[in-house]
Amino acid sequence: MSFARDVVVATVVVVGLYGLAFVEFQPVQIPGYLLIVGFDTLEAASGSAGSNFDVLFYAYLVGLGVAGGVISQLLRSLTGDEVPGWRLGVAGALVVAGLLAFSFALLVLVGSSQLTPALIAGVTGLVSFAIAGWLAGALGRNGSSTPAKSEL
Repeated sequence: MSFARDVVVATVVVVGLYGLAFVEFQPVQIPGYLLIVGFDTLEAASGSAGSNFDVLFYAYLVGLGVAGGVISQLLRSLTGDEVPGWRLGVAGALVVAGLLAFSFALLVLVGSSQLTPALIAGVTGLVSFAIAGWLAGALGRNGSSTPAKSEL
């Protein structure tokens, strides 16, 4: 049951990150834009989605949610029951988003000489990983102020 919960939480977070692409404040749009670019890259590699674009795009988002659920299970095996399950689901989704951001940064660095988009994507990936680490409890160990599960 925890895997299903993790997949649902991660999918909701991924869809929420996609929704940020439509916010009118540009720095907030970056994660959603990177999700769109990730799908465009898959579409370019496998051929045009054509009239099935919407179905395939949402299947892509769900697939990223499943990947986030798998990552949250890996995080759970590292943290045990110390961290609430929903936090691990969110962390899994943010790890997936961070991996997409790093992939885009690497693609830009290899394919062009444009440094600014690569830096923006790289910083986005680092921020995603940092938030995921904090949510998973990795950044709050050894006497920090992160409350234990029993305190929540």
